[in-house]
Amino acid sequence: MNSIHLLTNLLADVFTADDLHFLATKLGFDLAQLAGERREETAANIVQWATDQQKLGKLLLHMRQRHPRYVPEHWKMSNDGRTLVVRSGIELAGIEPTEDELNNQAGTLSASGSTRPYVPHAERKINTGFANTYDAANPSDKDLPLATERDYYFWLEIGAAVKGSIDTKKVELDVTNLEAGAIFQVVLFGFPDGLILSEEPAIGELILQENGAIGVQTAVATPAIGDDLLDRRLFFPIATPASDGAYQLRCNIYYQQILLQSHLVTAHVAEDPEPRKNALSTTADFIISHSLNVAERQPHSFSVLLNDNGNGTHGFRFFGEGNLANDVTLDAGELQDMIDQARGALRMAAWGSEAEYTNEEYRYADGPDIGRLKTDLFRCAIRGYRFYDVFINRMAGGGRKSREWRQTMRQAGTIQFASKQSARLVLPTAMIYDYPLDTGLNASQFKLCPTFEKALKEKTPLAQTACFQGNCPSAGQDDTICPSGFWGYRHAIGMPVTIPHAADAPTTLKATGGVELAMAVSTDPAFAGRTEHEQALKKLLPDLKFHYAAERPETIKMMQERSPHVLYFFCHGRLANGVPSIEVGPPKTRGISRDNLRNDDIFWEETRPLIFINGCHTTALEPKSAIDLVSGFLDTAEAAGVIGTEITNFVPVARIFAEECLRQFLVERQPIGQAIRLARLAVLQQANPLGLMYVPYVMADLRIER
Repeated sequence: MNSIHLLTNLLADVFTADDLHFLATKLGFDLAQLAGERREETAANIVQWATDQQKLGKLLLHMRQRHPRYVPEHWKMSNDGRTLVVRSGIELAGIEPTEDELNNQAGTLSASGSTRPYVPHAERKINTGFANTYDAANPSDKDLPLATERDYYFWLEIGAAVKGSIDTKKVELDVTNLEAGAIFQVVLFGFPDGLILSEEPAIGELILQENGAIGVQTAVATPAIGDDLLDRRLFFPIATPASDGAYQLRCNIYYQQILLQSHLVTAHVAEDPEPRKNALSTTADFIISHSLNVAERQPHSFSVLLNDNGNGTHGFRFFGEGNLANDVTLDAGELQDMIDQARGALRMAAWGSEAEYTNEEYRYADGPDIGRLKTDLFRCAIRGYRFYDVFINRMAGGGRKSREWRQTMRQAGTIQFASKQSARLVLPTAMIYDYPLDTGLNASQFKLCPTFEKALKEKTPLAQTACFQGNCPSAGQDDTICPSGFWGYRHAIGMPVTIPHAADAPTTLKATGGVELAMAVSTDPAFAGRTEHEQALKKLLPDLKFHYAAERPETIKMMQERSPHVLYFFCHGRLANGVPSIEVGPPKTRGISRDNLRNDDIFWEETRPLIFINGCHTTALEPKSAIDLVSGFLDTAEAAGVIGTEITNFVPVARIFAEECLRQFLVERQPIGQAIRLARLAVLQQANPLGLMYVPYVMADLRIER
């Protein structure tokens, strides 16, 4: 943690409103001018002011006067007055509260400027375990298997470390940004042939209390134990199978339909249990954020977690508004076939073959053609609807539950489609089509939505039409295709990938000093209109800080020295010996691969850019290859997220999409999921469906904050 972050975090986490007024008086700044909507913003503004005024040393001095136990004497400023030197490290999470703090006589500054009791991060650890039904208050021994065919409780508590918890690594839930009353859902999902849940999925709720602790809001089970424990610990009834073995369940934590963390629970089961090390364990294998800046997240319509079950199947865990929850299991072959079918439809639209690109001609090169668009939308809709049907049928079946799920998905909203640790099976989520469709009709029997077709012909902005505002007049007609039935045109979609050891996913990219855009390009003459594209991006904002590289060495240097808000590659891709790379500069120049990021020490800390890889005329940057680059940017370089493509891209689509996406994100300050949706519509406005090819490996609500 650098000095700026350290001081900012201390101000945000420890200093009350009175403390900040004290600092303002001592240092001479106007607190009203530096106050932000959130404590973190106010703290960052104060530290930035002190940096600009060369008063970091004085800020440190007066912070020590106010809270000497948090700002030790051995913390000194460097000779140039710009760097904090910590001679012996201090772990903030390990700081215990003072007696005054425990008695609510001190606190942290809330978003509204009032104070609330300070609860150190270490007091919000996630604890899980099992317990016997006849002794629910005492956790089961983690080194002793559960007995076969026996009822137990699985329990979860967030607070101080619980003796007997089975977590392999303690994960914290930092909810500093949230006001009291915030509700979290804890959802248990089973596995085929796994631990048996009394109801599946099982949903309990936790609430952030006035004193900063997290307690039970809605219990699942209430064993006969003291109220004090029931007030803070959730209990879920489970049962063990009849055979010896290792069995699992999945425990997910959500806030406003956003999946925050997923924990894999494993229990060894035996008829005659004998001690064995770590017979019971819980591993946090999906964490979108350790520090959980959830107050800055936009509510989502629903979240989906995709993960490999390890037995040749893949699990999808759904959670949506109204506590709708379910899971679907697909075998790997079935899932891959659906992915191939969806990508095949996009390839047919782009170059007329379902096979990978081999220098075929671009089918949309001659401009708008509504007849061609209808044919391609028909093919995409058929495959997208079949994809949707598999999910809705297995997830909800028929009856009321199926209708509830359809209604939840039908409303335009924000979707999180998360992937656990690996994204080689990247779902073409944008291609899912959920309007009623008679797939038995042939192409000549289908028609385009008249409202959509009229808007195209009259050049009416599609985002302003009834279809894309959730009111398509043709939505119930199963012989009519409307693009608003595709999730990519209706929803803001994020597809974050959790990478072990990667930094927390940011919610905002701060641009108080102006927006920075860095662009690295291929100079291949095949990139027709490159100069015009560059000029269009330069003119996005009058004060835009624009950085440019047209050679590999320049690009490496730019990544080392600049921290832009967006790093945009308009480039080729290359695949050599199975290793994908980005090719900038002249054709056949040496590429930039994942290992180059580490070798050249590419790492962003102050501003973590969104990486936009707009690779053209290459298969090297399709998901099955590009995921190594994606994970490198997220893990090694700590980027905020990555935008890529499902299939080989072409320059005309790349230009339209990028210019509109970056305009919406940087100028209009739309969240990136919404910016991508509107960019898809900009491509569709040209009677071209290929905006559906873009894949956002990023949280949908990431945004620029000026």
